[in-house]
Amino acid sequence: MKKYLILTVTAGNGHNSAAKAVKEGLEKRGAEVKIVDLLHEYCDDKMFIWIQETGYGIACQHFPHLYNAFFRHYQKADPKKYYKSPVQPGVFKLYDKLLKLINEYQPDAIYASHFLPCVMITNLRKLYPIPAKVYSFVFDYAVCPFWEAATGIDYLLVPNESYVPTMVSKGFKREQIMPYGLTVNEKFSKKIDKEEARAKLGLKDGIFTVLVMFGGGFWSGNYKIVKNLVKHIKGRSLQIIVANGKDEKSKKRIDKLKPSDSIKIINYGFANNVDILMSAADAIIGKAGGVSVTESLNKYLPMICCKKLPEQEAVNVKMLVREGAARQYKNDKMLIEIMNELLNNPRQLVEMRENVARIRRPNATSNLVKDMLADETDYSQVKDVDYAEVNAQIKRMLKKGKGEPLQKKQKAKNTINKK
Repeated sequence: MKKYLILTVTAGNGHNSAAKAVKEGLEKRGAEVKIVDLLHEYCDDKMFIWIQETGYGIACQHFPHLYNAFFRHYQKADPKKYYKSPVQPGVFKLYDKLLKLINEYQPDAIYASHFLPCVMITNLRKLYPIPAKVYSFVFDYAVCPFWEAATGIDYLLVPNESYVPTMVSKGFKREQIMPYGLTVNEKFSKKIDKEEARAKLGLKDGIFTVLVMFGGGFWSGNYKIVKNLVKHIKGRSLQIIVANGKDEKSKKRIDKLKPSDSIKIINYGFANNVDILMSAADAIIGKAGGVSVTESLNKYLPMICCKKLPEQEAVNVKMLVREGAARQYKNDKMLIEIMNELLNNPRQLVEMRENVARIRRPNATSNLVKDMLADETDYSQVKDVDYAEVNAQIKRMLKKGKGEPLQKKQKAKNTINKK
């Protein structure tokens, strides 16, 4: 049985969700898979973990202008000075553990759902052979900072061909870039008839249905959105599905709302059937992370997104709006205006769905899994390593700003846009 290693970091829900999606795809096809959260498993720097898991969310929600300024600043980093990247010091003590994990588990291929493992493997490969092919993806429809320090992986998935020049400017070679789309659970690519999905949820067919998913983590906007819809949508039938995630407070407050007879609300806490909720909806109001956007696109679901977003999500929305697959609102009044437009002019929604169909890449995960299953790795040439010296050697190498990857040149995979 082939073995695969998936490396993740908990920084929001998206990275772990992508890791689980690939794990499920591999396991369904008979492979053995091991997921390791690098920071939870190996890191004893509590402040670094806090920054990744909690500080990120706080910065995005409460200090977006500051967060976005840092984001844009580091997007411009010089690829030749990768060794000065601010992400380097946080993982200095983890290199020995990661290398030992790879050499002992001996996976046939590795998938990383966060850039930190990619940065580490890039540095390790300058001193130690890692024969397994390493795959990752860019997480968003924006190119996030720090990828210039992660060019030593083998293959990087991007949303489409238009992202190739940017990644090449970051230091990647064309043959490393795979324009498959972004990896999400394959269930979002399976068609479920809208009438069937609504029947499962106790909803009526033929009535405009909106899914509200703005809860969980540090983002808690569901109650305010639903309250405004209930208050201001007049004279029209409307069905509202709400997925609150971990936001128990919003769940309880929405339960207490008393909508008119023309409005029906189905209010979930944490939902495990989001693919069915999306299949039942005509549009979604929510955040715009890379995973959420891709799940919505794969389900042919137009998006309605707010304007106050962290930089990477703002870029995601700009792409969707530019392609005619989303609408964006600045305030509560504008949201109601957009909803009334869609209710009164169904043709707008049809056009948005047509645009979604044009830009979606529903087979990214299945294509990636297929490529990974074709990999078979020989570790017989890997020599014994003095793991006690690994961290110090990496640190010295980065201090000198030198080192070339010890990996062989790989043949380019078929990077035709697979739809």
